[in-house]
Amino acid sequence: MGAIGNNKTKITRRTIALLVMLSATIILPAQNIISIDSLGILKYPGYIIDYTSKGIKFTNDVIDKHLDSKDTRYITPNLYKWTFMLQYSDCYEYYKFSARNTPQSITLSPDNRNKLGVYVGWKWIFLGWSFDLGRHNTKADWNFSFYTAKVGIDVFHRKTGENFKLRKLSGFTDPISGKDIIPQQRLFDGISVEQTGVNLYYIFNNKKFSYPAAYSQTGNQRISCGSFILGFSYSRQSFEMDITKFEDKIKEAMPSSMNFKRIKYHDYSINAGYSYNWVFAKNCLANLSLTPAIGYKRSRISTDEDKSIFNNINIDFVSRAAIVYNNSRFFVGASLVSHTYTYRKKALSIVNGFGVFNVYTGVNLFRKEENK
Repeated sequence: MGAIGNNKTKITRRTIALLVMLSATIILPAQNIISIDSLGILKYPGYIIDYTSKGIKFTNDVIDKHLDSKDTRYITPNLYKWTFMLQYSDCYEYYKFSARNTPQSITLSPDNRNKLGVYVGWKWIFLGWSFDLGRHNTKADWNFSFYTAKVGIDVFHRKTGENFKLRKLSGFTDPISGKDIIPQQRLFDGISVEQTGVNLYYIFNNKKFSYPAAYSQTGNQRISCGSFILGFSYSRQSFEMDITKFEDKIKEAMPSSMNFKRIKYHDYSINAGYSYNWVFAKNCLANLSLTPAIGYKRSRISTDEDKSIFNNINIDFVSRAAIVYNNSRFFVGASLVSHTYTYRKKALSIVNGFGVFNVYTGVNLFRKEENK
């Protein structure tokens, strides 16, 4: 057993080293050569590193030099190694289903969810744990963020389906009285939603403009500045709806285009926009980011009769806003992140919006050696 364990360890270490090597070849100039010699030493011009013990330091140095360098006249880098944060979140979401050839639409959404979370950050990475403060029982909800001065990554997964309510009903009339239908049953438990996605972005003016200063509190913007942003997003979404859960009057008036069992689509989009950091007082920052996106969707709609596959182009939108006080050691602030996704065909359209409002406070600890 010991021999097997050692072999696995060697394989794992070699795999990690190779991944680091391949990643570095993408972000480093072409004339720089990385190699691993016969003694297991990872070599890069200016570095000779035993990857079994110093691979993390190598990766750290590469990212600092090529992805996280800053103009210190505009941005004060994070002076500490670790960040601890307490955050309160108010989360919302809604789904609007509309028949394109009629004025009929249905809007469903759950009550807002309130969460309390504890987060730990190390340089560019934030991880944490949160729990609901109410009775909501979300099946799954997690996210991961990686921020540097030049690039960033957001990954999220959400699965919900409880505590949904019928918020609005438009264009539904009683066939007997001819009057608008007023739903008697507000709670609706016939929907299940699953979303998984990743957002990548590139900051053009990354030497002078700091996105992390606004959204991960790792650094301070000292002079007001903005930047254009270019990004790529992928999301996979699935809606399941059981129309038998609606009242009889609503079911009878519902058009056939809304009579679906499941819609599943993959969304690939390119987004471009602008973000601006306004330093309105010492250690005080306000940010606004707007990034519209044009996307390609591949959709599969399942009904009682058949399954159909469609391809189409749609417009989506992501917006962010934040206000932060950060004196390098302690910080407090609030942020709003909102996503809007659209699905449109000739007979049916779906607008899905979700977002989160955060209020947080935290402290940076363990000052870096070079900043003491």
